[in-house]
Amino acid sequence: MTDPVSRPSPVKGEVAVFHGTLYRTRPAAGLWPYIELLPESGRAAPADLAPREAADGSVGYPVAPEHLEAWYAVTWTFRWRGELFECTAASPTTLSGNYLGSDENFAKQHLKRRVIRYHGVFPRQEVTDLEEHREDLLQPLHALVRRLAEVDHFRPKAYAVHRSRTYPAAAEADASGLIVLTTGDDRPEGLVADPRDPGAGHFLAAPEQLDAWYRIHWTFRSQGEPFDALGTVDGRLKGVYTGGSWGFANSWQLTPETGPDGVPRFTVVVDLDGVTDLEQHHTDLLANQ
Repeated sequence: MTDPVSRPSPVKGEVAVFHGTLYRTRPAAGLWPYIELLPESGRAAPADLAPREAADGSVGYPVAPEHLEAWYAVTWTFRWRGELFECTAASPTTLSGNYLGSDENFAKQHLKRRVIRYHGVFPRQEVTDLEEHREDLLQPLHALVRRLAEVDHFRPKAYAVHRSRTYPAAAEADASGLIVLTTGDDRPEGLVADPRDPGAGHFLAAPEQLDAWYRIHWTFRSQGEPFDALGTVDGRLKGVYTGGSWGFANSWQLTPETGPDGVPRFTVVVDLDGVTDLEQHHTDLLANQ
């Protein structure tokens, strides 16, 4: 019978396969979509990866997801007296687990209550149907990386069209009424380089020189309340709260920040599968000139 004690993986957690070797993992903070491999004590470090020390002194080895052979979340379940449990700890003689069944009388008679769950520790010889479960994390991560790249991470951006070519642009005109276009190596005919930084690939256009000038931004709802998207943080969507409920901001512990304009605001960072009504908006900026 397979057994979490005899396997190089936790009873619950995330593991990855790199160069044929299984490692426990954790997020690589600030390096998304990288993850960090965590070699067991006494095992060799992953080849060709540089170590990085965390704030708590532990060392991980960041790796890009495309270099992994597998990455998955693992859990174990078992049965005791016919009832199903999720394994929380394993030793050579016992298994511990949280009760997954619904028999209240059974739970009260045999188990200890922990907050909203019932928990038990059982001799090995009384446990049956010990089973490992894996949830693939690698393919969903690849899909998320592609999706975020396609929408430029939901960042608000402005664009200008000059002679049928589209360039990133400032969302507001400068003090002289001109609009800064970022053109890279292109040198748009009829436009002058921005004298404030002439070598940066920035050109100035008057509104009448443009075919179009517009802003794209995204909105979404979290817990039913509205937000303007700012972009992503470690693969999660960050937004500014645009509702008017102080109670909501307080109860959901939104983060107070000061915006670029100096105005206080509340923000949130949520998983994409936790948002609703994600919508793109197109604002014509030339219409106001």
